[in-house]
Amino acid sequence: MVFKSFCFGFLVLLSGFCQAARVTSVLIGAEDDWYPYSGVVNGAPRGLAEDIVVAAFRAVGIEAHFKPVPYSRCMAETRVGSLAACFDAVRNSMREVHYLWPDHPLYLARINIYGPASSTESNLTSTDLEGKLVAVTNEYEYGETFDADTKIERSVSDQDINGLRKLVSGRVNYMVLYEKVASVLVQKNPVLRGKFKVIGLIGQPGLYVVFSKNNPHAAALLNDFNAGFATIVKNGEYQSIADQWR
Repeated sequence: MVFKSFCFGFLVLLSGFCQAARVTSVLIGAEDDWYPYSGVVNGAPRGLAEDIVVAAFRAVGIEAHFKPVPYSRCMAETRVGSLAACFDAVRNSMREVHYLWPDHPLYLARINIYGPASSTESNLTSTDLEGKLVAVTNEYEYGETFDADTKIERSVSDQDINGLRKLVSGRVNYMVLYEKVASVLVQKNPVLRGKFKVIGLIGQPGLYVVFSKNNPHAAALLNDFNAGFATIVKNGEYQSIADQWR
């Protein structure tokens, strides 16, 4: 009887240990069409965000893998818990309550206001877009001031490139677009070169990897990510990655 009790107790302890076993690998949703921040290149996820996330998790002994999907789907799957995390999200009051947020953003990114090449306007801000038709991309965030302004009329596209096409064809008044993404899109679509220009600034918000409130591993992974991110900032690896993507 004593032996059976000992065995039972040992099995309970072993079961508890297994349940508490640390995650060593994680699958994260990655925006598939937002290079150079996050995209698919030659069939594989690639970008500044991927490099930072890999490095941060590697610093705490976790191997990060990516599921490249459209941004709206990435955020939806993370919200319900089928993905543990997703990037790249801008923090605003509409997103805040649905996700767990790290201590720091992955990086800051400049968002410009673009107009046709013939425009004589300059130094526009978000409030100057009120009452105007502005191209945006489905489910993207552009910062609290823009996102919460209901006076701005939005023309929603499924991809940034389609918004730019609307702008150069005169179907919208303006487009809000992240600066580095705009540069890449022009490289890939030279027909757009010289047909639009920067005429204002929305801001330079932080872009985050957000974690699910409904995934059983997400809260612990968030803590791991925070620790790993702090490590790569301290040891210089973060700056090295950022320099490679300038």
